[in-house]
Amino acid sequence: TLGTLTANFIPGALNAYLFKDYFQAPGMLGLAGLLPMVSMFIVLPLTGKLVAKFGKKNIAIYSSLVCVVVYGILFLFPSKNPWVYIGLITLSGIGSSLYGMIVWALVGDVIDYQEYLTGKREEGIVYATYSLSRKLVQAIVGSIGGFALAAIGYQSGAATQTPEVAESIRNIITLVPLIGYAFGAICLKFI
Repeated sequence: TLGTLTANFIPGALNAYLFKDYFQAPGMLGLAGLLPMVSMFIVLPLTGKLVAKFGKKNIAIYSSLVCVVVYGILFLFPSKNPWVYIGLITLSGIGSSLYGMIVWALVGDVIDYQEYLTGKREEGIVYATYSLSRKLVQAIVGSIGGFALAAIGYQSGAATQTPEVAESIRNIITLVPLIGYAFGAICLKFI
């Protein structure tokens, strides 16, 4: 949860700055928010078949790895073309949508496994713990965007930012999700 929610929320928190200051195309921000969500409708009918063939855990890992590859490309091969960014984050949206649909089923598996180990079925405690951890991560990550902007020297109210600040925004918005999804995939694989 820590890795994948961080990976999901940082772009959401900083995309407005990326499109305004790096791409200089603030009018495309809405499209950048919409298209990755549309990908959810593409994967929704396929999720059951993929889970039946590969298993929930594997689908969660593979979907995270799709996001790792996309954000790796975005980080290592910078482009000033907003269409390239939108196209790639739409592809990443397929991975994050699959993960988002599977993660709640994995929580159910944890409940079943805990019952198997302890003989007690405590779904309320497991769901509450998971929900609390999600809320804590959301609160922490929500503030990271502001701290990151301050750390890179973002000047609020300035008509334009320096090229270094714009590049730093791009680095944060691509590197943090890369690390977050990689962390999530590693945890799913080995923990």
